[in-house]
Amino acid sequence: MKASSRSRFPLMRVFVLAMFSAAGFCAAQGGGGPTRLTPSEIHWPATGNEAPGSSMQGAVQSLIIYGDGSRATLYSIMFKVGPNAAIPAHWHPDNRSCFVMVGVWYFGYGDTFNKAALKALPPGSHYTEPANVHHFAGTESEGATVECTSVGPSGTTYVNPNDDPRHGS
Repeated sequence: MKASSRSRFPLMRVFVLAMFSAAGFCAAQGGGGPTRLTPSEIHWPATGNEAPGSSMQGAVQSLIIYGDGSRATLYSIMFKVGPNAAIPAHWHPDNRSCFVMVGVWYFGYGDTFNKAALKALPPGSHYTEPANVHHFAGTESEGATVECTSVGPSGTTYVNPNDDPRHGS
């Protein structure tokens, strides 16, 4: 089993490089022609945590790196989550396939944030956010960067409406 895990890790590197390259389609040229970007060339917005499918939490920066999460098309979104964040239970209408790129991402499934139910996911980890399945997440002192790919349209609904930052709670 260890050999299998090692043989898949180079695929993760290829995937991460492909995602950073795909970032050019939206981040650099608004969906235009071929682009290649290194991580230092990806410009995170100072604000902008309201992308379709974002948690909209203050500790989260969101960047659509491919496609349009508000339409019925393929899209990829990246989240840069600051240190010591706690994202309450919520769900999305689309099925997501996600990878942890930087830091350690703590992720769990359920109706309320439960620190004991979080699983630590280091860089290279994969997890899913099935459509309509309640989940929650967080970070510790180092923060994390996560990438998710899906077919939209996406959105975010909080299990407890009082947790939704759009409602001024």
